[in-house]
Amino acid sequence: MRIMNEVSDNLSVLVVGNIDPWLMTGHKLPKISNTEFCTYDDLTAEFLLDRQPDIILAPLVTAYFDMLDLAIRLDQLNYEGRIRAITPPLPDPGLVLHEIRFECPALDFDLIEVRPGNKLRSV
Repeated sequence: MRIMNEVSDNLSVLVVGNIDPWLMTGHKLPKISNTEFCTYDDLTAEFLLDRQPDIILAPLVTAYFDMLDLAIRLDQLNYEGRIRAITPPLPDPGLVLHEIRFECPALDFDLIEVRPGNKLRSV
């Protein structure tokens, strides 16, 4: 099993989430090579063109957006990389996969299920 920062020196990762509340509580964003963090509102055509991420990671559901919102926005912005939703185990992951892939068939979308207590080890 590989640790995240050993996956690839060339893989560009964009993590989309609710980072403002995290920063306002005094936490700092982790320093991971070739990884950038942003909010949903940061996502524009120019932002994506400047960064050209190979993969975008985001929670399946947040207080401000869900993965369907994000997938539709990325599809409208003609994003061509991979998108992965990070989620706890779901009773029917196929239902989520079907919905996102039906709405945005051009996107490379999948789920990364993370069990409570386990560390995410690879992408």
